[in-house]
This record gives sequence, C-alpha cells and structure tokens, in this order.
Amino acid sequence: MRSTLLLVAAAIALGAYAYFVESDRPTRADAETAKDNLFDVDSLDLVELEVRAGRDRTVLRKTDSAWNLVEPIQTGADQVEVSGITTGVASLEIERVVTEAAEDLEPFGLADPRVEIAFRTEGDATLTRLRLGNDTPTGGDMYASRADDPRVYLVASYLIDGFNRSTFDLRDKSILHFVRDDVDRLGLSTPTTTASLSRTDDDWRFEAPWEARSDAGAVDALLTRLDTARMQTLVESENATLESYGLAEPRATIEIGAGSTTASLLIGGEADDGGVYARDLSRPLVFTVDASLADDLLRPPEAYRRTELLTLGPLTSRRLEIARNDARLVLAKSADDPAVWQRLEPAPGDVDQPTVTDLLTALIGLRADRFVEETDQAGFGLSGTVVTTSDGEREERVAFSRDGDTVYAVTEEDTGAAVVDAASFEAALAHVAALTGTGADATVP
Repeated sequence: MRSTLLLVAAAIALGAYAYFVESDRPTRADAETAKDNLFDVDSLDLVELEVRAGRDRTVLRKTDSAWNLVEPIQTGADQVEVSGITTGVASLEIERVVTEAAEDLEPFGLADPRVEIAFRTEGDATLTRLRLGNDTPTGGDMYASRADDPRVYLVASYLIDGFNRSTFDLRDKSILHFVRDDVDRLGLSTPTTTASLSRTDDDWRFEAPWEARSDAGAVDALLTRLDTARMQTLVESENATLESYGLAEPRATIEIGAGSTTASLLIGGEADDGGVYARDLSRPLVFTVDASLADDLLRPPEAYRRTELLTLGPLTSRRLEIARNDARLVLAKSADDPAVWQRLEPAPGDVDQPTVTDLLTALIGLRADRFVEETDQAGFGLSGTVVTTSDGEREERVAFSRDGDTVYAVTEEDTGAAVVDAASFEAALAHVAALTGTGADATVP
C-alpha cells in the first residue's frame, strides 16, 4: 500500500512538472519564429555594400534610391541582384550559436571565407562585415561570423546563392538604355536590307523600304525584348578589336529613337558559348547576347509588316459594301436594332444574321502570305472585287484581283500588293453569294 501511494505521489509530481515547466517551453514552430536576426538593420537604410566573392571585390553605393558600382568599375548596378543581397543581410537569421568565442576560424572556413559582405547605413562610420564559410556536414546550414563578434553562428546554407555574386553579376547588364514608352523611331539594317519605322500614338508604320502599316504587336514585342535583354558575358570593356567579333561590318544594326536621342546596337559573329557578339555604340563594351535575339534582329522587314487586310469585324463594323463589276452587295446595321444586319442592295430586305457574321469573320481572317512591290505586276483589272467596311468613324477599303490561281489585295494605306490564299478568298465570296438574294452569278465569278 505504501509503495502504491509513493507511485501515485511521483505521478502527481511528474504531472505538475509537465504542466508548470513543459507548458512554458516553446513549440518547435514557436522556436522557428523566435529566431534572432544576425543584424538589426533595415535593407532600405543601407547605402554602401562591399561584396567579396572568389577573386572579385565589388563596391556599391546608393544615390537617390539607386545602386551604382564604384569599384572596380563605375557603372550602374543590377538593382534586382543588389536588392537580393540587402534583403538577405537584413533578414539573416541565426539558426544556432556554435561557439561563443572561436580561437581558430579555419575549421569553419571563416579565416578565408567563401563570401564576405560588408555594409553600412547612412549614420555608420565603419562597415559591418559578415563572413560566410563552410557548409556543415549535413549541408543544411553554413558557418557565419561577424567581424565585430567572436561568436560563430549557423545560418541557412541556401542563402549563399544570393550572396555569392561577382562584379559582372552585380553590374547593370542591359544591352541598351532607352525609355520604352518614349520610343518613336526604329531602324533595322543588314548588309542587304534597310527598314525604318515611325510611331504616331500607338500606330507603327514603315517609312522604308515601303510606306506600309506594320504589325504593331511584332514591333512592340521586339522593343520589349531589347528592353529586357541582358548581357550573357562581358568580353571586352575597352579598346576592343571589332574585326575579331564581326562588329566592324555587323550582321545587323538596330537604332532606337526617342525624341532627340538614339540608342544603337550592333550584332556581330557567333561566340564559342553559343551566344552572339554585340555592342552598344554608346559604350566601349563587347558582350554576348542570346542567339535568339540576334535571330529576331536578322528577320527580314516583311516579318514586321502587318498581314491583316481588314480589322473591322462582326462586332465593330456597321456597314459593309462589296462591289464586283456592276454588281454590289451593301449591308448595314439596323437603326432600330444595332445588332441586326439588313441588306440595302441589290434588293432591300432581311438577311441571315449568322451568314453575315461568317462573311465578316472570313474577311478579317484574310492574311497576306507574301507581298509584291509593284501593283502593275499584280494582275489588277482582272476579276476586280472591292470590299469596304466602316464603323461610322473610319473606313477600310481593300481591292482584290485574280491572275489565274493567284489572288492579290491592295489597300489604300500600303504600297505594293499582298498575295492572299485563294481558297480563303473564295470562301468569303461564297458567303457574299448567299447574301445577295439574286444568285451566285451576281457577285461570284
């Protein structure tokens, strides 16, 4: 009986310990969130950085919220890369203290650290230094220390990827400098072709080698590509022998104009790493770019020409007129119901609404397969058909003609003629025949 009472008393004591002691111990999740930061600093307050990684030592300073390299070269910085370091420094958490006072830093890889980051804020007289050494045997953490603290810490090892940055990594790697929204001129030239375009509002047009509409989407995509493209490698920083890189007689030159300023990029030969040599004319640099960018710049001017002949479709058109010889089909949306089409010619009346939609869809689906420069070579005067659409404010007109199995199209806004798919053109005319109400022979040859 006495032994039983002792066991009960022990159980009660153990339960009390568990309640009063263990209940105050933080959970694993709480312990994770309770980690101390290695530095008490806000990333936005940093104004100077020194990054030692491998053989590179890079010094950066912030002016007017923008970071710039000051050593070993003076140039702009890659703001995203620098932000990764400043954010990493400010948020660096201590996983554990390994030792309170290390007599020898060599076993931790901190005597000659893999990466050393030094930083200061506006009010600091000296730089605070962070040393990052070896990974732990398990690889999940790495050893770290502060130059002003004898302790050695463990921090998450994955952080090394954000801190281990070379001078090239930290510099601005833009291949051209221009303000995307201000661009109003574009020039593309190769040894065999030259093209120039200008922008009015959001409309891009060719000025040479023809006066024609451009594919605004393709032009905008090219400008975005140039704005976001980055150097792959820096080959030469000064006194480059351009002949060695195919830049004395470049394969392609692009000129981007914005007001009174112009930025120019030269594309040269292929590099051994699979990239292509390039040069910004405003700087004495030779660098490599992705080969696909060079491919875009080497495309013929026709690749940036607009292939759509008409843009007013079922939702935007209010009037449609198709004339062939002495026959005409004229359709207009009803004044009483703008969703309903009516036939005005050749005989006023109702028409099948889905057929009108199919006709307009077929017309806006016509595309130029290729272009010819001279309209007198395009068989005009043979089987001519003129399509006119209007939305009440603007009008589009396309004249079609046939020469055997080839169908040509001419617009009022473009020089030359487009060659369109004959089967697609015939499909559109079949809808016209169905809408005339007088038989296919009235409109279709």
